[in-house]
Amino acid sequence: MAGNDTRSRTPLSLVGQDPDILFYTRQATERGGPVLVLGSATGRVAWALAEHGLSVVGADPSERMVQAAEEQRASESTEVSGRVRFLHADPRSLRLPERFPVVLAPQHALGLMSSSEDLEAFLATVRHHLLPGGTFVYDVLNPPPAPSASNREDEEPGEALEPRRPLFAFHLRERRQPGGPLGIRRLKLRPFSVEELDAAMTSGGLTPRERYGRFDGKPFDPEDTRNIGVVEG
Repeated sequence: MAGNDTRSRTPLSLVGQDPDILFYTRQATERGGPVLVLGSATGRVAWALAEHGLSVVGADPSERMVQAAEEQRASESTEVSGRVRFLHADPRSLRLPERFPVVLAPQHALGLMSSSEDLEAFLATVRHHLLPGGTFVYDVLNPPPAPSASNREDEEPGEALEPRRPLFAFHLRERRQPGGPLGIRRLKLRPFSVEELDAAMTSGGLTPRERYGRFDGKPFDPEDTRNIGVVEG
């Protein structure tokens, strides 16, 4: 895929876009494309990047999600449509001949990895596709802090701790009822601790650089529900 560099362009106005789209678009346009999106789902992030001048490859293990992403192609201009390619592929084993200055794992894509081994395989894919000095950007759920003994002592008798409500994702696997239409299975997203992620990334040759608790750039706090990271390859 031919490379493209948007770093010298006039900054684009992203006012009104969702915070995560704003964040990922800024990260990608600052570094230039092409961009690989692992766990592209319905193409929400990939199409936003293409609309801002970047060439994008989106990969997702759900055939139904890839179909949904492709459905938007008809509503895009020929110029924008020509910048995007979607692949039905498992991010743990994907190996393309291209290398990218930016790899993204948006919308909790890392949380779809059910084990440490799956996480390591996902990160090996990231490392394989990054150009030297390239950037990997992700967001994933942060595990809730364990209640302290003092907090438990302050509880009213019979009071139960309210667990953090789990998030679900609609991409990864499909199921088909006999004689019925194709459906999507809701999968619970796994949170990974900062320590787990940093250990896996360091082991895989990646170097964590920045970490945020929100897409507006708030510094990460251990009590944040989200871990948003910028990593160097």
